[in-house]
Amino acid sequence: MVETITNQKKNAGLREGYTTGSCAAAAAKGAAFGLFNGFIPDNVEIETPINRTINLKILNKKINAGFAECCVQKDAGDDPDVTNGALIYAKVSFLDSQPSKDISNNKQNSHGPIIRITGGRGVGVVTKPGLQVGIGEPAINPKPRLMIRESVKQVIGDDKRGVVVEISVPDGEKIAERTFNGRLGIVGGISIIGTTGFVKPMSEEAIKTSLKCELSVANAMGFKTVALAPGNLAESAIKLNFKQSKAPVALMSNFVGFMLNEAQQMGFKNIILAGHPGKLAKLIRGDFNTHSSKSKQANDIIINLLESENAPEALIAAAKESTTIEGIIEAARNSGKLCVFDKAADLAQSAASKFLKNRAEIGVILFDMQKSVVGQSKNIQNFKDLYADTRAF
Repeated sequence: MVETITNQKKNAGLREGYTTGSCAAAAAKGAAFGLFNGFIPDNVEIETPINRTINLKILNKKINAGFAECCVQKDAGDDPDVTNGALIYAKVSFLDSQPSKDISNNKQNSHGPIIRITGGRGVGVVTKPGLQVGIGEPAINPKPRLMIRESVKQVIGDDKRGVVVEISVPDGEKIAERTFNGRLGIVGGISIIGTTGFVKPMSEEAIKTSLKCELSVANAMGFKTVALAPGNLAESAIKLNFKQSKAPVALMSNFVGFMLNEAQQMGFKNIILAGHPGKLAKLIRGDFNTHSSKSKQANDIIINLLESENAPEALIAAAKESTTIEGIIEAARNSGKLCVFDKAADLAQSAASKFLKNRAEIGVILFDMQKSVVGQSKNIQNFKDLYADTRAF
């Protein structure tokens, strides 16, 4: 079943918003419609990765010889998002009217039209490794790229001329100064992001209430083991790597300590913490709220582990050069030293057990951004009977 929302839809008293990725996809669809049909509609409907559709208002329409352009204004709902109100533009032109250049993330198979996605003014450019897109590419993440491509394809069908979709954000460079993009090596603007298409309100009390509800349902169903995941990536990684038989997954966002306490107080005897080491390694430092405003990046923790484990100097140097944990993971994998993340999982498990005063059995599993298992605590073996046909055990 597909659910359609408009800009005014409410969610549990707090208004949902939509991501920069959704805005870019809707603007691209509107501009493509203008290029192929001679006019741009007032509203555009797009489908999101979670099979819900959004109907968004189209602004600042422009049609000229060989291209069409329009924008969508970002609405973050009741979330305090720095990109709220930003204008996300898309300019669509025929491929043969643009200079030819190869962009690795735009490679497509030979079936269907060529849809090349580029970044314009205010969209950041990636300058360092370890992110979801390559060096030199516009900071438009994979899910938004897919949404843009699919939205445009709905308009142009199998037209063989191909198109170029340029995404731009006029105030993007200024907005980016209020983000961590500079620290991550993304220069010149914001990132076009989003995995679901929606921005959920991040009022701390509201989100804690929502997260606690997941535990309450699992508890009421009689489960004694629960897996806690920071977000959608970790949850899907669990589902990809494990065939769950006795343990549900509950999201914990950044509120690791809160959810550990709630799970223990509800009577869960076994708790699995599963997620990216960029989040869960922070527990080693004693940070049980992992939000970036309360806890700095975990790079130093992993670097210290590499040094204590006498890792090769070249690997340590690469880790110090990397701006992200994902970059360190790749460097460790290439050096055959991925085992450092088993150590990180052990230390995170010990920190969580101490936090709960050993009132529950805790295991830790770490995934990379491709959802592969990169580390697990030694005692995770105690949980193997809770899963069937797992890849990790």
